[in-house]
Amino acid sequence: MKKVLISIISVLLPMCIYAQQKTVNVSEAGTLSTLINASERASINSLKVTGTLNGNDVKVLREMGKSALAELDMSEAKIVKGGDSYYPLGADRSAYTEDDRLSTLFFYGCNALRSVTIPNSVKSVSNDAFSSCPNLAEIKVVNSPFFVSVDGILFNAEKERLIRCPQAKKLESYEVPRGVIEIYPSAFRGNTSLKSITFPRSIWSISDMSFYGCTNLQTIRCKMTRVASLAEAFDASTMSTAKVYVPKEALEDYKSVNIWNRFKNFIGEEE
Repeated sequence: MKKVLISIISVLLPMCIYAQQKTVNVSEAGTLSTLINASERASINSLKVTGTLNGNDVKVLREMGKSALAELDMSEAKIVKGGDSYYPLGADRSAYTEDDRLSTLFFYGCNALRSVTIPNSVKSVSNDAFSSCPNLAEIKVVNSPFFVSVDGILFNAEKERLIRCPQAKKLESYEVPRGVIEIYPSAFRGNTSLKSITFPRSIWSISDMSFYGCTNLQTIRCKMTRVASLAEAFDASTMSTAKVYVPKEALEDYKSVNIWNRFKNFIGEEE
């Protein structure tokens, strides 16, 4: 029996060491690296960070988000301008933090992340802040005056703009809530589980790249009798193969309006 217990402990102990949880307060922007040493960063899978964060701190979070960090709570943190670039974009251009904003490529390529709670103080989110996060399944919001999360999908506070559906959100069919007027750029980008999307009457705009990489999208259902503005939102393959259901009375409008007219398979249906 003793040997069995020793064996169980020997198996569980490394798992417990690996799956660390930690809370850190960054009282001075740029000092997160001194609060979590390099060796510890690879073992933390759940982190709550509070205080003030600049580019130096975001670099640390991004490093952790590429290794073990699966759950990140930033609800009580504040993003400020300053520090180093957290992501190089080229010889003469790089990504830097901005006050109260999840700026460009903020979490880009953080493969380990599964859940992120955004700062309550954040007022805007770049359309590519969560791009190439293949395991991100939920974006959370706690008491924010600017954003709300519905089943892990990020909206503005008024629920008029759908900002981001995480790439790993398991959706085969999704009906955009009534009252949403805009699908934000890259909103569903890379969500390969999505097979069917329904737009409510309220939609006015479907923005650039909002459904790029949705390789299994087969059905698009539009309830708008007024044809919404459509940017380069869908892959060419989707426009060739997906069935697009529209109100019968507006069928000819959809077929004639620029960009919408690239779809090959329109089907008019009675409301």
